[in-house]
Amino acid sequence: MKMIFCLFVISWVQGEGVHAALTEEAPKINIHGYLSQGFLISSRNNFILDSKKGTFQFNELGINFTAQVTDRIHVGIQFAARDLGDTGNDKVLIDWAFADYNWRNWLGLRVGKMKLPYGFYNKTRDIDMLRTFVLLPQGVYPEIYRDTATSMKGIGLYGVVSPGFMGNISYQASIGATEVDLEGSSIDLFETIGDINITKCDVSRIFNGCLVWETPLKGLRAGFTLLNIKLKCSGVITKDFTVPLEFPPYAITLAWKGDLFAVECPKYQINVFSIEYTWKNLVLAAEYLKMRHEMKLYVIDRYKNDMLLTTESYYISGAYRLSEHIELGINYSAYSTDLDGKLVPPPASPGLDDQKDLCAAVRFDLNPHWTFKMEGHLIKGAALCFPKHNLNDSGVPVFARRWSLFGAKMTYNF
Repeated sequence: MKMIFCLFVISWVQGEGVHAALTEEAPKINIHGYLSQGFLISSRNNFILDSKKGTFQFNELGINFTAQVTDRIHVGIQFAARDLGDTGNDKVLIDWAFADYNWRNWLGLRVGKMKLPYGFYNKTRDIDMLRTFVLLPQGVYPEIYRDTATSMKGIGLYGVVSPGFMGNISYQASIGATEVDLEGSSIDLFETIGDINITKCDVSRIFNGCLVWETPLKGLRAGFTLLNIKLKCSGVITKDFTVPLEFPPYAITLAWKGDLFAVECPKYQINVFSIEYTWKNLVLAAEYLKMRHEMKLYVIDRYKNDMLLTTESYYISGAYRLSEHIELGINYSAYSTDLDGKLVPPPASPGLDDQKDLCAAVRFDLNPHWTFKMEGHLIKGAALCFPKHNLNDSGVPVFARRWSLFGAKMTYNF
């Protein structure tokens, strides 16, 4: 509620205070923002949060300020907050803040905290007005990674080249680092590889490269995104790690509860291939993601395990605008993951290896500022559900193979 109050105060300042304070020589400050409230309810499995009983812990809000300082220099900042179960809890953060120098069409420089161009839609996923669906296809844009896959601090180059008859090619290359919220959903997912509690996570380097080809065929574009990340985490073992030997009932304990551990990821790479075609009121899109995550787990002076996490996911989608006020959408996404321990496979919760999702949505644009959406999902698998939200009476994670999810969302944009 504090952030909602701030939005209204700042909107009033825009109309009453800022105009009076600025001189004629000062650059014009543009102020925009959004406020959304959603609802999620699922059957049989809890999705990220406790959703089987229905929950309103699904909201987003933000406000941004941008200014064209000169013909070539552009600056901006956005404050944002969101809530999705245990993630966010409406904590106000700087979502992005940058200074941009556009020297030529083919070369610009950007510094600060920048949005990651991960696939076609990650940079604009906060802007509800630009998409049909309540949730982006979870196979490629899982909400569980959103807290760490949104932006990065660093420096980047970008530009657009036009090689004649081949259309336009835009590029972006950035290097920097990012912060990881220890209470966020990415850490929760990371902890599902075993009985561990992560207390520190340092992302020391991110390299991001993006190419988008606007083809000569009107409405058709294709893209490629590369993310290369180096990180290190540390924490505490929360349960004795015991494995059976070849001749039961003998067993050996490799790590004890309370032992300190460290996880190094020398190579964490994500590749995304994207294509989109727009024809009149119809938008078709498809994206494919492959992630390779090499991990080295060290339990101090006792145990080492090399692990390889690979993920493949994709989706296909279509959206059609029936009228000025109504739009329909459908998408199918698939997500699969495989965790391999080269020495001893770490414990894993059953049902977390894949997920397939068929979604149908309808969007109502009440006016240029208000949008209401509804969508239903038929899902097979539970790879994007958290074990801690799906425990039975004995404290063991149990998942239903087939389940459903319904979402609704109202958004105000200004």
